[in-house]
Amino acid sequence: MANHECPKCHKHAFTWYVSEVLPNITVWSCSACPLQIFEDESEEEECDNCHEITKTFLRSQEEQFNWCSNCNTVSHYQRNEDLD
Repeated sequence: MANHECPKCHKHAFTWYVSEVLPNITVWSCSACPLQIFEDESEEEECDNCHEITKTFLRSQEEQFNWCSNCNTVSHYQRNEDLD
């Protein structure tokens, strides 16, 4: 499995695994920073930047954003405390 560029620290240390507990959830984590975030694979859509079907919505307790695994574009970033 190839490492991707982390959307937070921008190092090529971002990797994933499929959750054994939560159905349809992929867990992404970075070995270079503390980012661990969750993806619901059913929400994948076309990226506005590269036009590949590789944009997904990632969310954690702290933050949420759209991220494209093909071109590493981050959009609609929000800290969850801003949503209250």
